[in-house]
Amino acid sequence: MKRLIVFSVIFGLMVISSPQAVGEVYMDFDFADGVVWHPGGFESYDILMRGEKVGTARVDYSQMTMMDATAYRVEWEQTWTDLDGIENYITSDSKMRASDLKVYMSTRIITIDEDEWRFEGNYTGDILAFGAYYPGVTNRQESSLTRSGRYCDADILPFLLRNIPYEIGDFITLTVVDVQTHSFITPIAKVIGSEIVETSNTQYDCWTVTASLGNNEFTAWYSKNEKHYLVRIRYADRDIVLNHHS
Repeated sequence: MKRLIVFSVIFGLMVISSPQAVGEVYMDFDFADGVVWHPGGFESYDILMRGEKVGTARVDYSQMTMMDATAYRVEWEQTWTDLDGIENYITSDSKMRASDLKVYMSTRIITIDEDEWRFEGNYTGDILAFGAYYPGVTNRQESSLTRSGRYCDADILPFLLRNIPYEIGDFITLTVVDVQTHSFITPIAKVIGSEIVETSNTQYDCWTVTASLGNNEFTAWYSKNEKHYLVRIRYADRDIVLNHHS
């Protein structure tokens, strides 16, 4: 009943805020049509701040076997030096069931200058196990939650959204787990329009998508071709723009 009430509230807000929307509403999206990712493929990106290139990023896709089933692995790496001269390095490693992208294991490593935070999650059973290492703390910090059902990895949400239906007005929700905060979030993504996006090498005709992830929001542009490449993503502090895809 609680879940139904939450979805009803979300749907009501969609209708109120977007009376012109004519798309479909996909609650708890399950990726039943598979993915557009190419195992062995990758995309590389430029990281921009105030229009200036400050770093690079790369995502790699691979296929593997876990829990006696086909699984995907998505590795997402970002490295940049911000405008204050602070070095940032973030890596995310997500392994998930191929049939519906339920996450099995995830790791996030954040390095700022010489300090490192490492977060690990193992979700292969009903008991979700979390581990963390903090700067200056020798011992691994551990905790656990009891949770069943299907959930995806919050860290790779921009790439999960490559696999959604694209029609202006479409709304998509799904459940994700954040390995750093041990919290479950229901992002809301909306296809709000289309736009030509220029990169350093070419231009793409794109779908424009807004997404909320807890208190964080981003806007992303996905190519209209069948691969739906993530061409650009805009966060509060930086833009990440496609440079090359395999």
